[in-house]
Amino acid sequence: MADTTPSLALPLIAAGQAQKHVTHNEALALLDALVQLAVIDKDLAAPPTSPAEGDRYIVAADPSGAWAGWAGRIARYQDGAWLSRMPRPGWLAFVADEAELYSFVGGAWVAFRSTFTTLQNLTRLGLGTSADAQNPFAAKLNKALWTALATGEGGTGDLRYTLNKQAAGNVLSLLLQTGFSGRAEIGLVGSDNLGLRVSPDGATWLPVFSVERTTGAATFDKGTLREEVAVVTATGPWTKPSWAREVTCIAIGGGGGGGSGRRGAGGSVRTGGGGGGAGGLAEETFLASELAATLSIEIGAGGLGGAAVAADNANGNPGGQGGASRVVSNGLGILAASGGLGGQGGSTGSAGGGLAGSAFTMDIGGSGNGASSSGSGGTAPQAANGYRAGAGGGAGGGLTSGDTPSPGGFSGYGYLIGNGRVTPISAGGNAPGGNGSVGAAKSWQRGFGGGGGGGAGGNAAGTVAGGNGGIGAAAGGPGGGGGASTNGAASGAGADGGRGEVWIVSRG
Repeated sequence: MADTTPSLALPLIAAGQAQKHVTHNEALALLDALVQLAVIDKDLAAPPTSPAEGDRYIVAADPSGAWAGWAGRIARYQDGAWLSRMPRPGWLAFVADEAELYSFVGGAWVAFRSTFTTLQNLTRLGLGTSADAQNPFAAKLNKALWTALATGEGGTGDLRYTLNKQAAGNVLSLLLQTGFSGRAEIGLVGSDNLGLRVSPDGATWLPVFSVERTTGAATFDKGTLREEVAVVTATGPWTKPSWAREVTCIAIGGGGGGGSGRRGAGGSVRTGGGGGGAGGLAEETFLASELAATLSIEIGAGGLGGAAVAADNANGNPGGQGGASRVVSNGLGILAASGGLGGQGGSTGSAGGGLAGSAFTMDIGGSGNGASSSGSGGTAPQAANGYRAGAGGGAGGGLTSGDTPSPGGFSGYGYLIGNGRVTPISAGGNAPGGNGSVGAAKSWQRGFGGGGGGGAGGNAAGTVAGGNGGIGAAAGGPGGGGGASTNGAASGAGADGGRGEVWIVSRG
């Protein structure tokens, strides 16, 4: 008969053995050490300095002192001495300082949870948090990784995450939240068509797109086109958006300056200065790939108005041409709209209005020519209206051979691109000597400035100067012509034109 039990190696009492209580007590001590096994630590290689009776440890590798040669064994402090026991495969021990359960497998102690290979039919699982009936699987963590099982490990190298719902009317989705309030949801929400929707508050949902499962056709509820408009008012660089696929450039030249009126003797024809021409308009659309990353934009200045005449019996001074607005890519000018021409100075006959600026483009030019003054010194006609362009500036009023002063001419109507509305006209000055109204400001960011009205003629006695023309507004509005005067009084000055602009519409 064996001296010990086969599993725990407890000593057995032999027949007729003396002092049976000694053997019995030894067996009880071993049971006390091994049953419900819990150790203080498993990482010490030498005994602690002040152990308590019954303290147990799993001895670490390369032990020393009283534990020498006991690596992996269970050491117990009993009756002032250290005893050890060799564990058997499958023994479990709770390690108190780690609050972890370990199992003796393959000659080593390993974390018990690492031995799990199969978990079946769990009703709840919580990782870092508690699962509940509504969320039987719950995880509270900062990162998660799913990776394919490689072919060398017995897998296929693929990874497919499969989600399934019961019927078309059910929901299968990925819900993204902030503070447990929904912000976006993608999936099969109440149908079998893939959809994406977003929410500002978790209650109101706005559809973004859906994909029809039978045709693959995608429908975007608010469209797919992204657009951005840049209104450039000063010369400098412009950087193309990285997302742009198409870029439309629209250039407007500076408006021409109005001419000043004639100063002459009473009883003669004295005409006002011609109104300036509107800045030209040029437009072209490019593939974004055709353009440099940064374009150079040049904004044309408004033409200067003709100066008032200070000497008797002198014709008016012409207005200056507005500057051209250009778009340059890689040193190559790809779009240009010239400035409107200046109005002619007043004389004894009609003073011609400035022509509208032209365009270096495959598209249109300008059409808002400045008004010419009346050849008889009478009321000037209204300036030309613009077609997709600014309006002409009003001509200055004159004085007839009968010394009747005339009011300044009105500017033309300027077209607002995009909605068919027109800029208001600017009135000419009332005779004698009234100044023309300034050009009307554009009423939206991609609009033309209005042309200025013409100044009225002065009086017959030469005591009232001719009225000044109205200044043209940006973008591209021309200046109005100045009114004529009688010797002894200054003629009206022509007004400056408004600067140009460049509009850039990016689409992607």
